[in-house]
Amino acid sequence: MVFVFGCGTMPAQERITMKKGDKIYAPTACFTEDSVFLQNKNIELVFSNKNTYKMYGMKFNSRQMAPVDGFNTHPWEITYRGADGKNHTMTPEQAHYKGVEKRDSKNKSITLIFTWEIPLTADKKHAVRMLITLSKNSDLIEWDIEADLPENWIISGLNFPRIAVCRPQNSKLILSAGWGAEYILEPSTSLSSRYPSASGAMQLVLMHNDNECFYYSTKDLGASDKTYQINCSGNNTVFYTGITTSEEWSHKNKGAFRLPWTTVTGYCFGEWETAVTQWYKPFTYTTEWGRKTLSSHNSPKWIYEADVWIRPTGVNNNVMEAVREAIKILGKGVGLHWYVWHHHPFDTKYPEYFPPKKGFTAMVAETQKLGGYVIPYINGRLWDSATTSYRTMNGKEVSCLKSDGTPYIEIYGSKVPNTVSCPASAIWQNIQKDLIWKIQDEIGTAGVYIDQIAAAPSNPCWADNHGHAKGGGEFWVRAYRDLMTDIRTNHLKKGNILTTEENAECYIDLFDMLLMVNSPIRKSNLVPLFPLVYSDRVITSAFTYTPADLTNGSFRYLNMMSLLWGAQLGWIDPIALTKENAKEEIEFFKKMMLFRKQQHQFFNGGHFLKEIIPSGDNPEKQFHNYAKSPVVRGAEWKKRRGNKKVLFLVNIDDIKHTVSLPSGKQITIDAKDCMRIDL
Repeated sequence: MVFVFGCGTMPAQERITMKKGDKIYAPTACFTEDSVFLQNKNIELVFSNKNTYKMYGMKFNSRQMAPVDGFNTHPWEITYRGADGKNHTMTPEQAHYKGVEKRDSKNKSITLIFTWEIPLTADKKHAVRMLITLSKNSDLIEWDIEADLPENWIISGLNFPRIAVCRPQNSKLILSAGWGAEYILEPSTSLSSRYPSASGAMQLVLMHNDNECFYYSTKDLGASDKTYQINCSGNNTVFYTGITTSEEWSHKNKGAFRLPWTTVTGYCFGEWETAVTQWYKPFTYTTEWGRKTLSSHNSPKWIYEADVWIRPTGVNNNVMEAVREAIKILGKGVGLHWYVWHHHPFDTKYPEYFPPKKGFTAMVAETQKLGGYVIPYINGRLWDSATTSYRTMNGKEVSCLKSDGTPYIEIYGSKVPNTVSCPASAIWQNIQKDLIWKIQDEIGTAGVYIDQIAAAPSNPCWADNHGHAKGGGEFWVRAYRDLMTDIRTNHLKKGNILTTEENAECYIDLFDMLLMVNSPIRKSNLVPLFPLVYSDRVITSAFTYTPADLTNGSFRYLNMMSLLWGAQLGWIDPIALTKENAKEEIEFFKKMMLFRKQQHQFFNGGHFLKEIIPSGDNPEKQFHNYAKSPVVRGAEWKKRRGNKKVLFLVNIDDIKHTVSLPSGKQITIDAKDCMRIDL
């Protein structure tokens, strides 16, 4: 028997409750004169059944998350582009609300369909339908939207779903920027995260305190361009996804538009890590990029053993001497990201890298004979419009175009305007493939470092000669995935690697290593969100940009964090590394490197489980230009095969400390030391 509750004549604003012992074996929906109730075993939703849409209740088990003080927000904003080419943004306030009906899927799920009609043309009204679904025993609410369109109309953008919830006391927000960025939520906070990019590596947002977590996520297998927006107003918070659509979505089903992914929201008691491991991590194993094991990347053995990276800049005797000394100190197997090896200043004259500076090819050969692996830098996205190649190779035909037909222009520290190249352009793809092969073949490198692919955002493009539908959507990621797959298959020499900067999830299976340096460390508290999800399927290096001064404690802190969160260490200028005043710091750095070498069975394909901050004698220190942190930190990991777990501890202080683990056990860890505790 299905037990149904909440179907009396209570006023709509009253909250439904479950009594102890009540059971829901399948989702149920109930309509009264005032209210519509949708519930399953874990979730209870209450809506108005009057002449307007309003959500009164959003209860996850016993926790009411509906906004306080009657606060609400419109659930969608849609921008239509008419046959006249003009955009019209509509909200429910400009539409006629038709009511709600239910759709039952054989006791497995129930969907409430809320319908509005908009007079887009003089002769006919066109429907917008929002679908809210609860499945049997699910912890998540599913949100979808579809709309009917007049002939020759499209939907060019939308904000959906717009969800208002109460903001618990002492709430913080976690965005998937880099490693994971945590912000304090104040009554007027406004934050955003662009996906896929360095500011949004994954498709989720978390609002939490020490006791609970609200979860917002899109389940988009195509990794389309989108922006997660979070706006606080008093004691309430509004979440929504801003989307520039692909015109294909309006043309695919004649006369109808449907957003090609579902958004889910949920809530759990306890720490935010529970929501991530319970809901997001399982989703990633269903994706094209996340279902592949680390071993399936077919990366060479050396990249698994490259426990430290250095980053020489320029081609001269001082740089080469520092490289020789760094390899002498650190030993064979060092990776090198080599910058400014071509004849132009950084961020200028892309993609004109040849010929390389005189002597670079010989430096590469010597470095690799000494036991290093040279991966030179190129940019996989920008084309300097002042270059000869832009004129002779028809660069204008490659540029990603805004809706007004003008190219996207980006200016960095060089102050040179660079056009953004559309990765779907055949011209650009051929340039990248030829360049990557030439670097390996003529210079003899161990691979290529292609910047910006997993760091810079995908851009909507309205060019009509690139072979993709105009607007946003999944074309950008699809094009880069096709390009990188071709390069890995046909243009990457055996034993060589491809790296990129940052960690947009939709590319992780196409690169042998991800350089992690752009997390907003000075604006937020970093949390290990990315390793919690993807530690078993990626190799990462670094933690953030390394300071020029290695002696003020920051260098220790950054490498402690790299070690504990699973990244290969360093990404340090070899000239700084070989300075006499840095000797003590480099000794500890090398000690951490050697410790890491003994833990490959955990860091290469193992599972990061959680961060551990020991209590007791564990003072905090402020590290210049970085963060305030306890001097002893730890992380729990599980071996890539089997259930063996370990706890890694690092003490970056100059004195030993006796600290207490969560189990209550006390551990003494020596000054400037690393420790592994088998659990």
